[in-house]
Amino acid sequence: MKSYLQEPVAQVLPDASLVTIDRKNYYRQFLHGYYQFDCAVSGTVTRSAKFYIPEGSIYNQPTVFIGIPGGRNPWEFMVESGWKELSDRYGLYLVLMEAGDGGVWKNDGADLDYLNALNNDLAVRPLFCSFQANFYAAAYGDAADAVGAQSRKMPRAYAAVALLGTSGMTAEEAEALRTTQSRVEGVCYSQVQCPVWLLSAGKDEAAEREIGYYRHANHSGDSGIVSGAGSSAGFGASSNPVSDGADGMRITWVPQEGGTVDEHWCANVVADFGPWEKSVDRKYSEAVLTELFDGIYRYPGNNNGALRRAGNIYERGFEKFSADVWGGYYGDRRDTYRREWYVYVPKSAPKEGGMPAVFVFHGAGGSGDEIADRIGWSYVADKYGFMIIMPTASEPNEVRSISGIRTNNIFRAMWNTGEPQPERPEDMRFLDFLYQWLTGHYPVDKSRIYASGQSSGGMMSWACAAYRPDYFAAVAPFSARHIDIEAVEHGGKERPPVEGSMIPIIANLGCCDAAFKGGFTQAQDLVDYWCGRYGLTKKWADYTYMDGGKNCSYKDGLVAHYVFETEDGVPMLHLTETDTKAHATWPSECESVWNGYFTKFSKNPVTGELYYEGRPCNNM
Repeated sequence: MKSYLQEPVAQVLPDASLVTIDRKNYYRQFLHGYYQFDCAVSGTVTRSAKFYIPEGSIYNQPTVFIGIPGGRNPWEFMVESGWKELSDRYGLYLVLMEAGDGGVWKNDGADLDYLNALNNDLAVRPLFCSFQANFYAAAYGDAADAVGAQSRKMPRAYAAVALLGTSGMTAEEAEALRTTQSRVEGVCYSQVQCPVWLLSAGKDEAAEREIGYYRHANHSGDSGIVSGAGSSAGFGASSNPVSDGADGMRITWVPQEGGTVDEHWCANVVADFGPWEKSVDRKYSEAVLTELFDGIYRYPGNNNGALRRAGNIYERGFEKFSADVWGGYYGDRRDTYRREWYVYVPKSAPKEGGMPAVFVFHGAGGSGDEIADRIGWSYVADKYGFMIIMPTASEPNEVRSISGIRTNNIFRAMWNTGEPQPERPEDMRFLDFLYQWLTGHYPVDKSRIYASGQSSGGMMSWACAAYRPDYFAAVAPFSARHIDIEAVEHGGKERPPVEGSMIPIIANLGCCDAAFKGGFTQAQDLVDYWCGRYGLTKKWADYTYMDGGKNCSYKDGLVAHYVFETEDGVPMLHLTETDTKAHATWPSECESVWNGYFTKFSKNPVTGELYYEGRPCNNM
């Protein structure tokens, strides 16, 4: 038997074409153990990394990128630092980043290219289910400066970083970050928040400059809290944390009050002093994990990401459910899949009478347990008192090549709004099951059930309007402009929508969305279908899109609104485009949809009659 410290042989990642569907364990994590990963940095350069995936792990768990110090064995260092034990305990994925030629980190262009390539590769899921919103980095020794430089120039890479052995920041780098615009227009790199844990050996000007840089970026308060060395006194603004610091003493600065619902001020700055080797310890690693990383996410928002704090969903009241659901392909129903979904009934929900409910659909690669926090519907549900139901999509068993990686779409759950396949359930049938389950288990107001989703979930929302209009009083697709993307991508046609029940739609695209470039400039057929269906007073050609709101119904801050109404003023189709927004949904947008659109519509669940602000709409 191998000892705990004995290094196993790193396994080779399996062939993507050999992955199989397990209907009874439909959302299983396929891999577990220690794997070799060859990261293609460029056409001629490949560098090594390792994965560690604990047994029994599930989708979308936190991923910690560990910068292994030069000259150290990755497996032995993972064990010695305690990260393997923490991975096994908490279900973390670990990515072990290795030094290049010569076995040392040089903090040069080659290291930066490797770190960026590895981060990008993990974002496209190379045969296991990582999720970029909860990527974190802990870098040691000579790796600390390389990861620090990378994370400051690529802020979307990690939600938080621990630089354990940093040599500080030069005046030249600080000035460049202060004056160089990030990927968001008008925002310099020095203005992007990043929760950080700094362990510096020297108490010098470079260390003080680095601490000051992060305190400014993170909106830190004036006073830090001292821990260790027998002290718990506050550190005043005039104190010099470097010259006053001592080995064993940590200082933590928390951010001032501020931020918005879309970007929280939630980034702590932790400064510690002494040799980096003291951090190679399970207790120290767990402190980094629980005191800095835990609960911090960098969600898609703008092109720098949106930092937000979210607590444990189960402690907040989320419940997970699962059931065997027929996929719809075989008449004898042998194709049942163990599907899962999540329900959240906030304390603010009405105790008596029917509750409104919102179906929230995740995007490709997401899952039901992450979507409500990621796009903000949980925040809106808490504030306004309605329940949300969040299912997890189906998985296509097909090889996928992206960014030079050959993987399988099993690791990228997405909605199948089309017909069932031998190994792919029809998700509209799953929706039928969930609607019956929801209305049978909760006191839901059937006249006020709505649907919304992001990306693939946005397409599922369009499909709810097209194929199940009787269920919903209104829908809100985000980051999507197709009903059935699989039909579009495979050269087919979307199924014709089911008509007869009026269904209002409010849809949004981001102006910086790389997945759906051009906003609604490329949505003429979709828009004109809904305009024609209800005889709306305007058509797609009556507006221009992606022009800063020059020809829209009205502009509200960053959002251009395009309203298509019936003759009697019912906005059956309402499109919005948001400046600066990437492939994402903002919590403020969900709140606006709820207050400005969903609450205005209800639908009689028996007759199917639609009401707008309490008055019946004319069925078209």
